[in-house]
Amino acid sequence: MSVSVMADDTREGRRGAGRPLDMAKRDAILDAAETVFAEEGYAASMDRVAEMAGVSKQTIYKHFAAKDRLFDAMVVRRSERMTEPVTMADPARPVAEVMTNVGQRFLDLMAGGQLNCLLRTLLSAGTGTEMARHFYQTGPAVSLGRIAAYLKRQHDEGRLSVPDPMLAAEHFFGLLNGHVQLRGLLGVLPPMGEDERRARVDAAVRVFLAAYQRGV
Repeated sequence: MSVSVMADDTREGRRGAGRPLDMAKRDAILDAAETVFAEEGYAASMDRVAEMAGVSKQTIYKHFAAKDRLFDAMVVRRSERMTEPVTMADPARPVAEVMTNVGQRFLDLMAGGQLNCLLRTLLSAGTGTEMARHFYQTGPAVSLGRIAAYLKRQHDEGRLSVPDPMLAAEHFFGLLNGHVQLRGLLGVLPPMGEDERRARVDAAVRVFLAAYQRGV
C-alpha cells in the first residue's frame, strides 16, 4: 500500500472543473468500503464496493483516484466522526458532557465489530508493516492527538489539571477500552447493548475527571 497525503476535504480524484462530485454517493462509497475492507482486508474488491454502494466502479475512481485513497478517506472519516465532540465543542460546554460524547462514539465503534475485523486483517499481514503504520498514523494517532489538544485547552483555561495531555488521552481511551478490543480481536466479545455502553462511558468519565480535575 502506498502512503498518500491525507486531506480533510473532498479533493480525492477531482479532475478539472467538471460537474461537482455527488457527496451522497461519496458517503455511500465510504459506507460500503467500511464493510468490504473489514471483511476482505486491503485486498477488498472494488467491484464489490461499487455493488454495495449502488454505483459504478468508474464512479468510485472519480471520487478516489486509487484504492489507497479510498482506504485513507475511510479511516479519516472514522477519526473525524469519533472526535467531532472535541473538535466542534462549544468552549462553554461542560468537560464531562464532551468526554461522554467522545466515549459513546468510541464504544459504538468498538461494539460495531467492523474495526476489529479490519485490525485482525492488518495484524495478520504482520506487525510493523507499512500498511499498519499508515493506518495508525492516519486514524488512531490523529484521534489521540485531537483529544490531547482538547485536554490541553482545558488545562490552559484552568478547568482541568493535565500536565501531559497525550498521556491523559491514552488514560481516557484505556478506561473506556479495558478488554473490549482484546475480546473483540479474539472474537469473544458478547453483544454490548446501549445501556452497557452508557454505563461503561459514565464510569470512565467519572474516574478520568476524578484524576484530572483541577485541585486534585
